[in-house]
Amino acid sequence: MPGRHRAVALALASALVLGAATVSGAETVLAPGESHGFPLSASEGSYVAGRLVSTGAPVDLDLTGPEGTPLRQLLRDSLGNGAFHLVAGAGPSQLRVTNAGGAAASVTLHLDRVVPPEQQVARLPDPYLSPTIAGLADRLQAGGDTAAFWAARRAEGTPMVEPAARPDERIVTFLWRGAQRNARLWGGPAYDHTWMQRLGDSDVWFASFTVPDDLRLTYGIAPDVPQFAGDAQANRRALLATLQADPLNRAPVYAGAPDVWAQRSQLVLPNAPQQPGMAGPAPARRGRIVEHRLSSARLGQDRRVAVYLPAGVDPAAPETVLLVLFDGPAYRSDRAPVPRILDQLIAEGRLPPVVALMVDPVDSGQRARDLTCNPDFTDALANELVPQIAARLGLRPDPRRTVIAGSSYGGLAAAYATHRRPEVFGNAVVLSGSFWWAPEGYAGQGLPYMSSLWMEARMKAPPDAPVRLWISAGRYEAARTPGSQSILETSRHLRDVLRLTGVEARYREYSGGHDYLVWRGALADGLLWLFGNG
Repeated sequence: MPGRHRAVALALASALVLGAATVSGAETVLAPGESHGFPLSASEGSYVAGRLVSTGAPVDLDLTGPEGTPLRQLLRDSLGNGAFHLVAGAGPSQLRVTNAGGAAASVTLHLDRVVPPEQQVARLPDPYLSPTIAGLADRLQAGGDTAAFWAARRAEGTPMVEPAARPDERIVTFLWRGAQRNARLWGGPAYDHTWMQRLGDSDVWFASFTVPDDLRLTYGIAPDVPQFAGDAQANRRALLATLQADPLNRAPVYAGAPDVWAQRSQLVLPNAPQQPGMAGPAPARRGRIVEHRLSSARLGQDRRVAVYLPAGVDPAAPETVLLVLFDGPAYRSDRAPVPRILDQLIAEGRLPPVVALMVDPVDSGQRARDLTCNPDFTDALANELVPQIAARLGLRPDPRRTVIAGSSYGGLAAAYATHRRPEVFGNAVVLSGSFWWAPEGYAGQGLPYMSSLWMEARMKAPPDAPVRLWISAGRYEAARTPGSQSILETSRHLRDVLRLTGVEARYREYSGGHDYLVWRGALADGLLWLFGNG
């Protein structure tokens, strides 16, 4: 019954082995607007990784004090399988679930891993690069301290940017003050998360890079990341427990977030390309967002879609463009505000009216199933989603003015849609497409530059109708290990395949990584190439 809590045994294999944390209750039914707290008892500094499985309505998950005092936002509007990570603080706390939807929600809480501080592993330092850091090291060795260094960083902001040997490069140093065991950089100019080095036994943790002067990226820093006996992927994800904004950075991402863990920071060097639709104030006339719930017999489930309608749009007008965009909630965030970008480009006359269908991924598992070249999902988009929205809005879809777009797996799915259903999706904007992907058991898997041929082999066949693709990748999306597949190499390879087969395609690389901060500009660039006025 809605509102009646049904406590059942909680799967606490990790916690029981480690004896580090407990939580009461697991499966609970919540009425709309109702919340329930699961008390969490964990030693201070313990790493806690878990999942909240919810059905029926989206829910929020927060870490709170015993009386409900907010401590940390963990999940928002979560439906399906939502993962969370945290490091336990001092004193009692609870994991509080709130039903944010309009129907009853059933939630099940799982703790997958709990690692107390005494079982976490220390990291060894790496060499440093920055001249300023080198000078500080000399001062410390001579008996000085870091007070003047940190005063300068507060005055100038971080990260620290210094000249490099080449005029088109810079030395960038990311900094953290006062971590006890380690610090890790997330989203920096590297192919993987970077362990920061401690300067002697001081309070300075740093990571330095030589980068192009047109770099743009989002980053965060995770101090005292829990480390434990486990596989590499689990240890990489553990940084989410302490990942937060750089406190000395002056360009926050998600500035209105309720806590530092929900915020990130950005770095934009002076020669970073301008991003269409992001400069200047938002236009006075703004579009509106309408939420729709669409049914799919092909998928056997409903899907949430947010539809952006420009101000004064006539959906039936022949110049109207239809954009189908994956990962809709992310592309409505501060990091990638697609409605604001479209408002400005349409108001400036650089784009015709664009109606955008922003598709909800449901959760990470469903997203991975939908977007990895799934014919059922692609056909559901073509045969059900687009026609239902067209009927509700009065659209007259034309494949020449219909574009499908997405990033990462979404980029893979967008390219696949133009191959499978070119009579519906005549254009694609592919942002960091995951072309390294291949079905399990594919013969090319495990061989350098072979698994990408699964998608490329299909794109070699001429489509049944004309298509155009705009493809982009980040220069920091290369492989983590030599010989393995990466987004950068496979995107370049697909570009060459398309050119050889005569498909109209444009390719562009950006100095950045796997990052919505880059993708928002790349999406605008792609739309302007496909449909721009002048």
